[in-house]
Amino acid sequence: MLDRRGILAALAALGAAPALARFPDAPAQPRLPWEAFRRTADYPRFVEAVRRMKANRDEQDPGSWAFWPLVHMNHCPHGKPYFLAWHRGYLHLFEAKLREVSGSATLRIPYWDYFADPRIPAEFTAGNSATNPLFEPRIGSEVGKALGYAAFDPAVTGFQRAGSAECFEAKVEAFHNNIHNLVGGRMASMLSPADMLFWVHHANIDRLWSAWAAAGAGRSMPGADDAYWAGRFDYAEGLGLDRKVALDGVGLGYRYVDVRLPALSGEAAAAPPPVRAAPRPAAPVPVEAAPPGAAPPPVAAAPAPVPYRGIWLGGARYQREPLRRSRDAGFVPDEVTIVLDQISLSGGGQLGGYYYDVYLDLDGEGRTPPACLLGSIGPFQIAAARHHSEDGMARIELPVGAIVRREAQGLDLADLGVVFVRVDGGKAAEGDTIGIGSIEVAGS
Repeated sequence: MLDRRGILAALAALGAAPALARFPDAPAQPRLPWEAFRRTADYPRFVEAVRRMKANRDEQDPGSWAFWPLVHMNHCPHGKPYFLAWHRGYLHLFEAKLREVSGSATLRIPYWDYFADPRIPAEFTAGNSATNPLFEPRIGSEVGKALGYAAFDPAVTGFQRAGSAECFEAKVEAFHNNIHNLVGGRMASMLSPADMLFWVHHANIDRLWSAWAAAGAGRSMPGADDAYWAGRFDYAEGLGLDRKVALDGVGLGYRYVDVRLPALSGEAAAAPPPVRAAPRPAAPVPVEAAPPGAAPPPVAAAPAPVPYRGIWLGGARYQREPLRRSRDAGFVPDEVTIVLDQISLSGGGQLGGYYYDVYLDLDGEGRTPPACLLGSIGPFQIAAARHHSEDGMARIELPVGAIVRREAQGLDLADLGVVFVRVDGGKAAEGDTIGIGSIEVAGS
């Protein structure tokens, strides 16, 4: 009798191992929405498997809970190509281990459909860490303000991130990040897989990818023979997958019954985005409070526990900051990037429960929330940027070339600024949260 390793070796000798690599031990099973999954026989097996993995203290063992957050922290690509495909393989490997520990061949990670209900399911918040394996201390309890629909716009037909934010992968990652931010706790860090909510969140992101690929209407994925799928994903020493296994879920042993794209209702679609309707604070921010003709306050006057930081976000819901010219940008060029550099988090800021939408201010006044949304910044984006940096300092770049071409042709850099509008989803820190050393425009 051969064990599975022996069978693989025999098939490899026959040249059959590459084909087998796409097919798991058990047939494809549905990944269910959480509400349906918690009523199945696999739910108690799932909870018990999580409990047993958390009881295993050997972080070098894939059967331990601590092993998987370290994989994410050391290898995950955020803000880069393969964000979706890498996480699909990551889900698959973790799911296989969960199935092994549970003893259930039918167990598949369920998904949390926050577009249907943005509240964290009650099973994740009941009790405490000692009584409930799914419990984790968190800041927020629902993520409705983080949800975005731009990725599902019919005009977004390209999948692959290749130097442009106008693609499905980048737009999905944008609202994915803010779900991490609003949940907070460990979900706002690179150790987010320590919270089981991470896995049901990413199962839903994976489902939305499957739905987008199935929707047609010009949407296109790289073909099976495309160079995009060449190479491998490394997750840990001795643990990797060929990229091509991420072509679809069926080859990895799961499927989704519901592959509908989320859509705004007519009433919701007609309303402005909630963040644009955010009220101004009663007191103006310091930049706006300066008397006419007065010079802006020096950087040293900004509230900053660390001397070399330029500004801190946190005291105001709405904060405008002027842009600085970089050495290579005397005027706004057609292609331009706004660079937030030397970013740090306060102790309270690391806990999450909030993020900031970042807007380009074209009129120099900043008296109302501007229309040009550039992106968002929160503890999760900062943790990811620090994770990918070479010097341990977080740097976030916001490409704004398309907005400049559409809205700001011919404007002098001195006319522009950025506005940070805070979005809260829980009991977030109210004081200083995010420090930014400099805000510059870079261009050729």
